[in-house]
Amino acid sequence: MYREFIKKMVKAQILQYEAVKEILPEAVKRRVDNFEKGVVNLLKDVALEVVRENNMGIEQPEKRESKKVNVDFS
Repeated sequence: MYREFIKKMVKAQILQYEAVKEILPEAVKRRVDNFEKGVVNLLKDVALEVVRENNMGIEQPEKRESKKVNVDFS
């Protein structure tokens, strides 16, 4: 129930933002678009850096060598 409510509220905010953006003058709209692109690139870089830092902290298990063993059950 709450999940659907939150989805609808986020959708409403997105639509409101797009509507406000539509009435902006072209020069301002271009600046906002460029700003959005910069923010998206920054967020991508931050997310990649966080993932890299998390991967550095996790120790990889060492590879073990296995040998074939013949067993005679007779």
